[in-house]
Amino acid sequence: MFIECIPSGLVQSNVYMVSGNGEAVIIDCGCNPDTILNLAGNNMLTVKHVILTHGHFDHIYYTDALREKADVQVHIHEADANCLVDPYLNGMALFPVKGTKTFHPADHLLKDGDILECGGLSYHIIHTPGHSKGSICIHVGNALFTGDTLFHTSIGRTDLPGGSMEDIEKSIREKLYSLQDETAVYPGHGVKTSIGYEKKHNPYYRIKK
Repeated sequence: MFIECIPSGLVQSNVYMVSGNGEAVIIDCGCNPDTILNLAGNNMLTVKHVILTHGHFDHIYYTDALREKADVQVHIHEADANCLVDPYLNGMALFPVKGTKTFHPADHLLKDGDILECGGLSYHIIHTPGHSKGSICIHVGNALFTGDTLFHTSIGRTDLPGGSMEDIEKSIREKLYSLQDETAVYPGHGVKTSIGYEKKHNPYYRIKK
């Protein structure tokens, strides 16, 4: 499995390229599509899918631009589907960001427990509400892409539309912390961590033994 982080997205958001057998999945789309496609070309990869961890503008902004240059299918959780067409929900109306405020609807709406198969890899969808109603994490192999749910020693903010501190705590404690400690965590902002490290060191939700 090939994983590459493009840490040059809007508001320092991370974009990830994950691939197997020559086919790539893009997780979040906050950077220029030429950057994505150049990376894919340099590694002899074909981009097939875009999975959005949630519907905030810094993670979805270049989705339509990528669609114009590549034949990709865009996926988002059903509870965040309206973020693509509502500038209040995606945050464009709340922050001084120039450019388009709405985006084309997703090609496919996700639910908890869905599995997307691509390039011989299985992308397991975990619904983790809290940062937004439709926030998801994506578990593939030993990697977990957490969007804005879980960061290195931090968590996603819950003061935006659809956010809930109670929900994000439940998502982290009951769903993410049930995974193996060795699971590598690739967050939507910041540096890589692991489930085991966050259990011990995250100041919001430590697991005491």
